Amino acid sequence: MASTANGIDSLIVISKQSAEGSKAAAGGGQIYPRVTATFDTEADKYASAEIDASQQQGDTRLGNFRTTGAIKAEAACGTYAPLMAALLRRDFTAGGVAAAQTTIAAAATGLTRSAGSWLAEGFRAGSVVRITGMTAPAAANNAKNFFVTSVTATNLNGQFMDGSAMIVKAAGDSVGVAAVGKRSFTPLTGHTTDWFTAEVQDPKIGVHRSFVDQLVSKMDIAVQPNGITSLDFTLMGKAEGPTTAVPYFPTPLAAPGSGKFSGATAMLSVNGIPSQICTGMSVSLDGQVKVDPVIGSKYATAASRGKVMGSGQFTVLLQDATYLDYFKSETEIPLAYAMASGTAPTADVLALAMGRIKITSAKIDDGEKNKIVTCAFDVLRYKGTDAQHEATTLSIQDSAL
Repeated sequence: MASTANGIDSLIVISKQSAEGSKAAAGGGQIYPRVTATFDTEADKYASAEIDASQQQGDTRLGNFRTTGAIKAEAACGTYAPLMAALLRRDFTAGGVAAAQTTIAAAATGLTRSAGSWLAEGFRAGSVVRITGMTAPAAANNAKNFFVTSVTATNLNGQFMDGSAMIVKAAGDSVGVAAVGKRSFTPLTGHTTDWFTAEVQDPKIGVHRSFVDQLVSKMDIAVQPNGITSLDFTLMGKAEGPTTAVPYFPTPLAAPGSGKFSGATAMLSVNGIPSQICTGMSVSLDGQVKVDPVIGSKYATAASRGKVMGSGQFTVLLQDATYLDYFKSETEIPLAYAMASGTAPTADVLALAMGRIKITSAKIDDGEKNKIVTCAFDVLRYKGTDAQHEATTLSIQDSAL
């Protein structure tokens, strides 16, 4: 019996193109780990409606061909940043940095300063920073992931992600603070358009399929307190190339070896206040990619994007009427979530910040258990004047970049 393809032998390789219509260079590409991944060519089917004496269907035709991709993965730092940046329509860049200075003090709730501005230096709520330069007895404040829940010009409030407390110390040490890694968000102008070539490699049977001009259409993140955080992407594109016996990407880069995330090593901030009652959360970002059919071409030749739309859901233990009141009064609030790949003080971190969400439903369950409030929400572009929030829908920070 001839060999058959097995998913465990397959590789998914993706590489950014230089432009639409230009297949990515064969010498590039990165392997994308996945739980499952499918890339397929699809076409609409049209059945003849003609009536004839045979009382049977006489013909079926296919319309324009297009491609779709679905990657179901586990969230990790570094690996999926190119796809995130493509969906957000902006490259990742460095976040806030405060050069070493003697005006920064440590308080129980965070850091304060007597000169300069955290906001002017690019620090934002929902980000993760690390401190350097503090001396005894506060040296333990250095080199730890600090989740920022709120920012003013003089105050950087939050808590350490490893659960330790900030050691109070007056200003005087030469202290520096910097956001870890890089971050991206959908900008107001200057949006990027990133096209990708994807290849499904099945080396065991010598079947390799490449898909050109792929756009990232959607991203879904789901978090539970007792499971691995999932991260799924949907891609849409215009064409599949000929099947080949040898891979188009013969030497792709290996995926970064960063750790996975779980709800046990994560923090949630709702309306600038850390929450310890969240039991689950999911966020979806949809770039509304469409592939339009045209006359005279078997494969689609035009793809377009709509506005970036965000939505999600979180569940919390019912303690009071806070979330019910947010819903009934249509109160718009910020929401931020940071997840670490372990308990180490400098574990890899992925952080999501939303400056403006609106809860669209709040439903309470029942049973012989703790009652849960399930809140669905829309993520909206922040339009306010508070500079601790970017004028965007969703900001993503990746410490591995």
